[in-house]
Amino acid sequence: MLFALFLLVAAPLPAEERTLVIDGRPLGVPRAAQIGGVALALDLLVSAEERAIVATLMHHAWTPRDPAADPAHPEPTALLGGRAPDIELEHAGARIDERYRLLLWRRPERLRGLPSWVGVAAKQSGIRPLLPHTQPPSSARDALDRVLADFSFGLSQARTVAVSPRVTWVELVEPPPGAEDLLFDLPPSSEPPLQPRGTHSEPVLLKQLPPYQPSAPEVISRLETGGRRVALTFDACSTLDRSFYDDRVTRALIQTNTPATLFISGRWAETHLRQMRVLAQNPLFEIANHSYTHPHMTEVPPERQREELLWTQQILYSLTGRVPRFFRPPYGEVDPELAEQAGQTGLRTVEFDFPSGDPDRHITRDRLIAWVLAKARPGSIVVMHMNRRGWHTAEALPEIIAGLRARGFVLSQVGAMVDAAKAGAPASDSTERRGKDR
Repeated sequence: MLFALFLLVAAPLPAEERTLVIDGRPLGVPRAAQIGGVALALDLLVSAEERAIVATLMHHAWTPRDPAADPAHPEPTALLGGRAPDIELEHAGARIDERYRLLLWRRPERLRGLPSWVGVAAKQSGIRPLLPHTQPPSSARDALDRVLADFSFGLSQARTVAVSPRVTWVELVEPPPGAEDLLFDLPPSSEPPLQPRGTHSEPVLLKQLPPYQPSAPEVISRLETGGRRVALTFDACSTLDRSFYDDRVTRALIQTNTPATLFISGRWAETHLRQMRVLAQNPLFEIANHSYTHPHMTEVPPERQREELLWTQQILYSLTGRVPRFFRPPYGEVDPELAEQAGQTGLRTVEFDFPSGDPDRHITRDRLIAWVLAKARPGSIVVMHMNRRGWHTAEALPEIIAGLRARGFVLSQVGAMVDAAKAGAPASDSTERRGKDR
């Protein structure tokens, strides 16, 4: 695949169209798109297959954006000639309250035999959890730099072909190895999506967290005094890439009446409001904190760590009515300082004593089942994924559950395990299944 990218740095917009000379031919391109009444200079001209664009950028933490993720707070639609973008992706910014946005519109021309697109890279600042944006997006050099840097991870070359404003032409021969694996499709479900009880047309209101007490800055990886309990835990990560949902995992847990602890990223919760209502309404599920944007928490300053934790606490409390008790660090990365920061916000840090390995596409369903059943022991905390990073999780889960129970294990929420270990209570399968978040 051949990819050509033309970068036009933001400039005054005295005319509606600008003419570029591409391969000796003039090409007229619009100068600006409109977002909420704000004009943003079009700074990208792309020639590529759509699959190559999305795969390359998803490989470097961009995610296809769902404008309808929060119907209570619809955002202004970006328009070019009255048309909404054909491709819209976003990426986490350097700050927790900002995003990079990439908007692309398909053009009728083909450049070097490939579809062509015009677009704009913008920055959205002033983001607050569960609240509509109060600031318009703006053109930003660092947003453009982010796009160029992430395209460059493929087999590519770049050169400047014009100045005032500068035009950069980037040719990408192919996406990075493995990038297209991210575009996999789940098998079609024969069942409709899980729906919450009741109607929920009212806006989601951000609630103030109730007072919380600091917790011990310990890291829980296994509870040896928890009897023959095993906790199946599922991460819903949101790095702003691959922030999806495999509700087959939820179905398997419900159908087998299996308690589980779900570590939910704040950003994932914001963009999966219907699914969050389904999870919050079911007492099988304990909702826990997995940071807001899933950064490498040990690499960010303490104030950012605190924001990641408290933003997520407030979102999950607003959506479920319960304050999470536990926090799992993204990527399993924790140090004493992070555990201390979590403890100060009332959270106990939970790791796992072995990973299931489900993010590895090369681990088959049968290997996943065999590995979990072989490694589980009393007090184990097993980590899996429910945001489509687990390639075969949903397929393997029923047999994992049946196999663990056949070996005499009682499946439990982490909270129930912690409470039982503290009280010295024996494991009871029927009791665990009635457990609720606390």
